[in-house]
Amino acid sequence: KEETSMKLFMQTCIGMGTALILTACSGGGDAPFSGHPALPSQRPIHAAQAPIVALDGILHVGADVAVPDDQVPPITAHRDTDLFYGLVQDGVGAAEVIAYLQADAAYPSADGEDNGDVQLLPDGLFVRFETVPPTIRVAEGTAAELIDETVRVVQLINAALPQAWQLQFSRDPGPAGMLGASDGEILVEFAAQEDWPHPDTPPTSEEIHIGLAQPYYRIEPTGDPEAPWKVEIIAGQVWVDPTRTRGQERLGVITHELLHLLGRNHPDPARFPKTIMLAGGGGGPSEHVLHPLDREALLAVYDRLEPGIAPDSIAETLGAWSDTSLHVRGALGIADGEIAFGAALRNGLSQPWAFGPAPHADLEANTVLSESVNWSGRLLGLTPQAEVVAGAADLTVELAILAGRVDFTRLESWATHAAPGAIGTGAIWGNGDLSYSIRVHGNSFVQTDGDAGTLTGVFFGASHEGMGGVLERDDLSAGFGGDR
Repeated sequence: KEETSMKLFMQTCIGMGTALILTACSGGGDAPFSGHPALPSQRPIHAAQAPIVALDGILHVGADVAVPDDQVPPITAHRDTDLFYGLVQDGVGAAEVIAYLQADAAYPSADGEDNGDVQLLPDGLFVRFETVPPTIRVAEGTAAELIDETVRVVQLINAALPQAWQLQFSRDPGPAGMLGASDGEILVEFAAQEDWPHPDTPPTSEEIHIGLAQPYYRIEPTGDPEAPWKVEIIAGQVWVDPTRTRGQERLGVITHELLHLLGRNHPDPARFPKTIMLAGGGGGPSEHVLHPLDREALLAVYDRLEPGIAPDSIAETLGAWSDTSLHVRGALGIADGEIAFGAALRNGLSQPWAFGPAPHADLEANTVLSESVNWSGRLLGLTPQAEVVAGAADLTVELAILAGRVDFTRLESWATHAAPGAIGTGAIWGNGDLSYSIRVHGNSFVQTDGDAGTLTGVFFGASHEGMGGVLERDDLSAGFGGDR
């Protein structure tokens, strides 16, 4: 009987969650990337890779945390690469993050009024997934273009999350046209609004919703009179109308709805004007889709906070939260401009990045190159202990098979919070080298084998004069770049 009662209780709670949120959103205008080859299509297998963003003829790899060279002082040069190192006050700051999350925890009944479905959850509790990162699954029959966009959104969200909370992406599609998701999963479906399944009365013809998030909750009593309920998200569904969205706007809609299922709500637009979570989409996504406040909230929620805490406990639980990042940056010139790469460390999260001018054609269409092609440069990154790591970076591609290898050699590190010195002045890092087999897709390349870590790279320059990318490991986050 006790087992049956618990199952009924859980079913009731899931039903309560089903009726909780109906979210509409819209985004900014489309931001096409023209005059250069399209980015290679992303499939579920690529969800673990770093995001690649194309903006105004520049390819960006990794997190949106690159620092201009005029904000950090030059330190030394490693052959053709200039190195910069220093602290930059570039974060949102503790006060803003705390205020945002406190308002989020109190949403949507902070005024004490019952505005429809609000009272279905205990008031004033902080809600998130609790124990393991959810797995994203697209519905059966989803077009390749829409799978590509969903994978790109997951990559962008993962760039802001700690390693232990990286969203997973199933290669197996989920059911289409159904209401309900398995525990630990978020099911994403693209369909016209009139074809969305609705737990209650569907929107009227005057209501246009281009995105909807449907969370499912587990609610349990704690026995603590000061915090009597524990609430966690256990699953969710997202619907997006592809007939009313496209391009950058649709990326924003997908992101907005997924963040609802990670626990975020609609903020006050007057108090928090720069977030993807504004009702109706606000001004739309940033160039890198997520805004800085969105990224910091994700890190704070899934690295520091526990589900079910009260808003007035957020500041104490969050602890020290810095607005200052430690940056290491490398830069080298090629014919079309500059290749820059490096990493930033703030609040325990080290994020690598790289950027440079986009090629004018895919690598396999470059008739100037033949047989085996080599690029050489540097790797530059940070460990979780704030140690700078640097070394040689060499890429070789066999054009006949569009495959090759990346070797990082003579890796050395300097002491915690110490600037990098000249080549050879650091201590050997690890065993001194890392190596990865890679495969080329368009103008990008990813690892297929080799040492631990996730490697994501691209080619830079009109005729592929350069290369660069990011390497993400538990013990190192690094950008790299080089020329041929």
